[in-house]
Amino acid sequence: MIKTGFLQPCMSDAFGDYLRAIGRIPMLTPAEELHLAAVVQEWLNHAHPDDILERRGRRAMERMVTANLRLVVSACRPHQQRVRHQGLDPIDLVQAGNLGLIRAVERFDPTRGYRFSTYAYWWIRQAVVRHIQEHGSAIRIPPQVMDLARKLEALRGGDGGPRSLAAMAAELGETEPRLAFVLRTVQNSRALSLDQRLGVGDADGSLLDCVGDGREAHEPQAYDWLHLEVAKLSSLERQILHLRYRSEPGLTLKMASERIGIPRDRLKRIERRALDKLRHRVGPMLHPA
Repeated sequence: MIKTGFLQPCMSDAFGDYLRAIGRIPMLTPAEELHLAAVVQEWLNHAHPDDILERRGRRAMERMVTANLRLVVSACRPHQQRVRHQGLDPIDLVQAGNLGLIRAVERFDPTRGYRFSTYAYWWIRQAVVRHIQEHGSAIRIPPQVMDLARKLEALRGGDGGPRSLAAMAAELGETEPRLAFVLRTVQNSRALSLDQRLGVGDADGSLLDCVGDGREAHEPQAYDWLHLEVAKLSSLERQILHLRYRSEPGLTLKMASERIGIPRDRLKRIERRALDKLRHRVGPMLHPA
């Protein structure tokens, strides 16, 4: 029985039939596994295989692949959250894992003494992760950049508090400009769907409702009064607001604290105080009595 809980929200009837079908395929015994792998290697390593050897090799490869299709589904299960959040099709993810499984059958050496499932899991996982990297974003990012971005994220989430870009570059053996490029690339690749809801109810509308069609009138608006109020803030308050809401919208508190070089909690207090000042000063202008 295959556990497919993470696939249920977006699982089609055809995919459900596929899972039920592979669940009925009998597993291989260790002896069968070694015998079939030896036949495959004999076929692939032969300089000039005849028709009989090729047919035997292909049948053995097909038997090894079909008997381990459930292993692919198991390897996809740890990525359930990314499948949901990035809108990936589960069957595409499984098919990518199947390609990794085929590669594992081709390269498995039965004389090494370890189980095929142990060896194949690495190849399947590699194929699944590569598929997520290439198709999990609306913008194609090279796998090397995504690998470095994950290492940066791991360093940020580790113990020891905020780290500067120079410290992370030294620890990873990279240059600061390259790490800055990786951060900008990943940040700019996070595209939003125009169908994304603005709230929890249908009445709130979507992002598409906020996009004009070019026919509405555009009246010039002066925001000099707002800039004057912002100018009354301290230089540190202006720097934080500029970094968080203007130069790089969506920058997290942790990332901003690393850029400025102050603890995240202190930055959060300064940001809240600055926003309270603006709200107190600008509120009467926007909503006059």
